[in-house]
Amino acid sequence: MLRGPTYNAIAMKLRDSGMPDEAYWETLFDVPLVLERLGINDLFGDVVEIGCGYGTFSIPVARAIRGKLHTFDIDPAMVERTRERAGELPPSKVSCELRDVMRDGFCVTGMDAALVFNLLHCDEPVALLDRAADAVRPGGHVLAIHWRHGETPRGPSLDIRPRPEQIAGWARQTGRLLPAGDVIDLPPWHYGWRFGVQ
Repeated sequence: MLRGPTYNAIAMKLRDSGMPDEAYWETLFDVPLVLERLGINDLFGDVVEIGCGYGTFSIPVARAIRGKLHTFDIDPAMVERTRERAGELPPSKVSCELRDVMRDGFCVTGMDAALVFNLLHCDEPVALLDRAADAVRPGGHVLAIHWRHGETPRGPSLDIRPRPEQIAGWARQTGRLLPAGDVIDLPPWHYGWRFGVQ
């Protein structure tokens, strides 16, 4: 199992990960449906998110949970945009920081959940899931979504795009994450997993 200093010192900038403009990007997700089906609601206290992007999920998640959302991105423009959007919420609801979590860790622990959305086509998916588990309390959850493996309007190339069973296998390889139910359909273009943290 990977831990702390044994991680490769790699940057988390993903391969094949260009972002389209914000308005178009936000047409690709049914955010309320994703939150409902993943069970993101006021039963969650503090939550951590890797890759805030434009804040597409960050702001709705912060509104839905009773605690604080800690979100990180490696792109300064994404952090700035999410902070701007978070201005409509109380300061106690969102913390948004520039950070490479693969190199530096999340710097938070004891979270009720970690969000890993559209990132598991990275070079080290098991290490990323293990990092997410580091931030979550035993009994909490790592929640993942990804693009379906097939024709979609965006998403990484199919040769690096994971299938649902691959993600479940990577989670098991951490030795700490187990699927909490079956793969979750997230139309129009995604699927998701809930993994319990041991």
